Amino acid sequence: MQIGDRVNFVNEKLSGIITRFIDDETVGVSIEDGFEIPVLKQEVIVEASQEVKDPKNIQSPLKDRSQNRTESEIMIVFEARSGNWFGANILNSGEHEVLISISCKKKDRFEALFGGKLESGRAYLFNTLDLGEISNWGTYCFRIVFHEKSSDLPRAPWYLEYTFRSKDFSQPISQGDKRMYTIPLKPYRVEQFVLESKDVGSLIPKENEVHEIHRPSEILDLHINKLTENFGDLDAEEALELQMNVFRNAFEKAQALNYEKLTLIHGVGNGVLKNRIWKVLSGHAAVKTFAEAQKSKFGYGATDVFFKK
Repeated sequence: MQIGDRVNFVNEKLSGIITRFIDDETVGVSIEDGFEIPVLKQEVIVEASQEVKDPKNIQSPLKDRSQNRTESEIMIVFEARSGNWFGANILNSGEHEVLISISCKKKDRFEALFGGKLESGRAYLFNTLDLGEISNWGTYCFRIVFHEKSSDLPRAPWYLEYTFRSKDFSQPISQGDKRMYTIPLKPYRVEQFVLESKDVGSLIPKENEVHEIHRPSEILDLHINKLTENFGDLDAEEALELQMNVFRNAFEKAQALNYEKLTLIHGVGNGVLKNRIWKVLSGHAAVKTFAEAQKSKFGYGATDVFFKK
């Protein structure tokens, strides 16, 4: 499941759109009247084949326009869903496949939304947004690489940052009973290729030259004040998500570097972080066992993870 998925209720004749994840078991679903209700994941089913769309309805308003490479080749198409909620689609109306990464920047944090290949003439639903909260959407960042089948010179990638404004929604396009808005993307920075020639010999290590590989510590402190200086700006859920991201990253590195043991200092608190971590560790194929660390050394708020050899 992901934000923007359309779901059907298992035991009721209702459908809606996932607008947020409340916790590991519960999602917020916006139903047809625009209200969001909390629903257990097991009580809804995601409609099949909804991520990559057939863009016929989306693309038809653009078919008669001349294709200006820098104006309408890649665009955002907002499609009305329910109430103030709109589906945000990235549309490739150009002739080449593109490799694309989309993220959202709020303050100094980036949230990845989509990354992958977008074929010519296809659209991808990457988010669902409440138009009434447009001031809180943040800045959307797009990195686009054009995958040309044949070219004398590879086309330079695009980098774009876009902050949506109310004026972007002043000229709707109507298609049947649907309301849509199109926003062409223009690169404000083109990442030109720089080809540099190097002497191959300079890439070969000299005799007795040793390159030290940095090995992360086997003790990881997950207290939020150790992870960011701006912890005062985070709410409880944001802080927990940051802690879990740091944990997952260290956990994966420990596996890759064949650690025998990793100690996680999560603190006591209300036990939420510890429970989330233990849920990941429980039954994991790479974990031999895990248990509370020595209280004499770490107090009551640490876990030792032992990996299989």
